[in-house]
Amino acid sequence: MELFSEVYGCYYSVVARILEQARNGMSKAEIEKFVNDNAFYDSAFYLLPKLFSGEWDLIENKQGRFYSKLQAKDTKRPLTILEKAWLKSLLSDKRIMLFASKEELKSLEKELSQVAPLFYSQDFYIFDTAADGDPYEDLNYRENFKKILQALNTKSAIIVDYESGKQNRLTKHIFPYKINYSNRDDKFRLLAILPQKGERYKRITLNIARIISVQKSDRVFSDKFGTENFYKITGLDDSGCMGGSLAKQKGQPIILEVSKERNALERCMLQFASWERQTEYDEEKGSYICRIFYDKQEETELLIRILSFGPVVRVLGPESFLRQIKERIIKQIELNNKENKI
Repeated sequence: MELFSEVYGCYYSVVARILEQARNGMSKAEIEKFVNDNAFYDSAFYLLPKLFSGEWDLIENKQGRFYSKLQAKDTKRPLTILEKAWLKSLLSDKRIMLFASKEELKSLEKELSQVAPLFYSQDFYIFDTAADGDPYEDLNYRENFKKILQALNTKSAIIVDYESGKQNRLTKHIFPYKINYSNRDDKFRLLAILPQKGERYKRITLNIARIISVQKSDRVFSDKFGTENFYKITGLDDSGCMGGSLAKQKGQPIILEVSKERNALERCMLQFASWERQTEYDEEKGSYICRIFYDKQEETELLIRILSFGPVVRVLGPESFLRQIKERIIKQIELNNKENKI
């Protein structure tokens, strides 16, 4: 089974997108610019002559503008065998029902009935994970999840009825920002913005399994900034709130030194995929330096994940986070010593 097909590589993608845009006509200069911006450095020398000369009978010149000869369905790329096999494997994942309707799943099952899965769930042995994962088969959970997804896609506010860890029931208007998944906890969490009094907002994280109901809200987020920019700004007070004026600087990132042993870099990229990161290679040390930008309320989650890497990851800063790492390790050593004495 081929992992890469040149047929559906960069050239195919670029030409397909040109043909889609050329249904309304494109000038020669627009096509040239599109190829230069989206293909390889020397692609123009290969693609443009074949397009303009008619060797590839795909476009036609009408009064100085080029129009596609193909319909929309003609440029749609079919799935490769590998992609079909991967998709068939996803259909057996218990979380797939959160992202697709029953009708969509039935249609996919029918279309892929003759395809062998790329892998099976029993091929993987998962350890060091929570036993109380989210109830993916619960109808109310699935309904709430899909309403949150819809709100994220439409960038609209919602009203959530939520039960906290202390069994306090709260009803809040919030602006969803992103859904995060914790592989260690097997839980989905909603990152959102909670309006406060006046022009003040607070970043919050909600366990989706604790959300009792979700309804539409007519609240409108301030036009001064969008939810994405809000999450990247660190001009917050001690309560995690932000007022009308926005700080431009980012907070101090967690700085990690990642060794080459045990596929540490690849594991880090997977574990911290939900956070904004910058990674570079340090030739002198022969290791990678990874900077993770995060929200203060996610600090404990990051701390636990980083500790799980053991000696292949070293925390370089900031000092406050490094201090917490040391405190956790000292407590663990003390607990181990007590158990050994017993």
